[in-house]
Amino acid sequence: MSFVTTQLIIYLFVSLTFLGITALCLNTVISHLFQTTQSLEGDLDLMMALDSMRHDFWYKSICVAQVSANALSFREKVDGKEKSVWYRIDIEDGNYVLKRVANDGVNVIYSSKEPVSFYEAEGIWGVRIGSLCFEMLNATPSSVREKLGLKTGELPPFLTPRYFGCASE
Repeated sequence: MSFVTTQLIIYLFVSLTFLGITALCLNTVISHLFQTTQSLEGDLDLMMALDSMRHDFWYKSICVAQVSANALSFREKVDGKEKSVWYRIDIEDGNYVLKRVANDGVNVIYSSKEPVSFYEAEGIWGVRIGSLCFEMLNATPSSVREKLGLKTGELPPFLTPRYFGCASE
């Protein structure tokens, strides 16, 4: 074998080694990016579902919510018409599915492998998703706005999410 052939083989071996290392690094970065994106999408879906419930209850409800472990219901008034709205939790294919049921149909709001349930304590209703609890005052919007000094259209925020220590425990 000539000297040039030996150099070419060594150069090829070193190049392939660096190319393999680069491919492994790129694979790791793409895998972590995918996992991070999925986690972020799940968190955004959760927050959007909770915010949707909060808006629905506080902009339109005309009574306090009725709460059971797997359902939340209230009456709302939209465009001068009253209707009942239910948020119901169903288990489908091992997933907990939160659905909004009203005159305009059934909409899937959120889906999770972690347990989802509603609960009620003194003056609040809450949603427990896994180990997180999100609570809302269970009162008519007009009386709460008056007590908190909120203007028409302003929403009281969800109370701070808590791990494990939900009000019903």
